[in-house]
Amino acid sequence: MKHPATPPAIAALIARGQQVVTIAGAEPVYIPGREDAFLVLHGWCSSAESVRFLTAGLAAKGYSVLAPTLPGHGTNPVDMMQYGPFDWVTAGLEAFNCLRDTHRSVHVVGTSMGGALALLVAALATQQVASVTTVNGAVLLHRPEIAIDILTGAPGDFLPGWSEMLMMGPNVPEITYRTRTRKSGADLMTMLTLAREALPRVVSPLQVLHSVHDEIVPKASAEEILARVGSRRKSLVWLEKSYHAAQLDLDRGRIVELASAMAD
Repeated sequence: MKHPATPPAIAALIARGQQVVTIAGAEPVYIPGREDAFLVLHGWCSSAESVRFLTAGLAAKGYSVLAPTLPGHGTNPVDMMQYGPFDWVTAGLEAFNCLRDTHRSVHVVGTSMGGALALLVAALATQQVASVTTVNGAVLLHRPEIAIDILTGAPGDFLPGWSEMLMMGPNVPEITYRTRTRKSGADLMTMLTLAREALPRVVSPLQVLHSVHDEIVPKASAEEILARVGSRRKSLVWLEKSYHAAQLDLDRGRIVELASAMAD
């Protein structure tokens, strides 16, 4: 059954996001469809635009899809210093609750830090999330140099040497911050730690999708998620045609197929 026009609570959430976001194209997205919905969560320093191929692909299959832009994202790196894990988890739960209250089922997909957020939403909304799909989800990095960089300077200083994402396919543009503050880096590490500690509380059906060639998040993160979640139904799928930004790379179509299969 097709879902009616945008529910008022979701319309209000989208309107608030549009007022806050200052980068054109980074606004939150809702595409109405049938009564089964997907919440798609983007990664650190990007926006709903980063997951546009996933939202479009899931919507093409008939699902309702909501992709919020998290607080501090879609504006500028200095603005992001005002926000952190509490704000991102609150925003993720608000978006989930909007869908839960107006749809028959809600499946959650998260990329990179959005994968950590997806896991936290599932841990907090116990047995209410129909399924979770993480895409290069980060619960650990095993990169001590990042910790040292974060702590070597003032919170408002920018982290050194942040490079462009690698692509196996043609280069795909992404709205993201090219500079990132040390304070925000510390917030990222806190998100990963919170998600890792909460893994046993995740009981929803889960699939972990991880790029074999991910240059940012190690395979150990995917293995940690799979080993420690409380889900009875869980699987790990290795993606062969992408680096870290798999949602933009050659595996993006496969991600849509695998995520939608969780709702079939």
